[in-house]
Amino acid sequence: MSQSDTPPPSAENASATDPDALARLRRFGGDKLLREMIDLYLTTAPERLAAARTGAATGDLPSTELALHSLKSSSAQLGAARVGKLSERGETIARSGTLEGIEGLVVEMEAELARASEWLTGVRDGGAA
Repeated sequence: MSQSDTPPPSAENASATDPDALARLRRFGGDKLLREMIDLYLTTAPERLAAARTGAATGDLPSTELALHSLKSSSAQLGAARVGKLSERGETIARSGTLEGIEGLVVEMEAELARASEWLTGVRDGGAA
């Protein structure tokens, strides 16, 4: 494979989780805030992903972009790095004026969100970040 054939870095190659993000939250607000933020994410992230799926299915670019932007930001704050990167890619696609490829990304994000949620649940319930 020549250098020009080398695929660009992608979300698939990114680390799935970022424990340092959780450490920053813990330093900022302690364990109580960290648990509350994780609980909020575990509730809202699936809702945002569902909104992105609905927006893509109905051709609603602004709703899709907003849902993915929100998911990107909250995922980054809580160390769900791969979910954040995939959301960013989807947001960029939607911002470009198309929804082509979003549905596939949403499927990928669902699987990644399940892994991130399992990790965050473990952290919330007393596991190490």
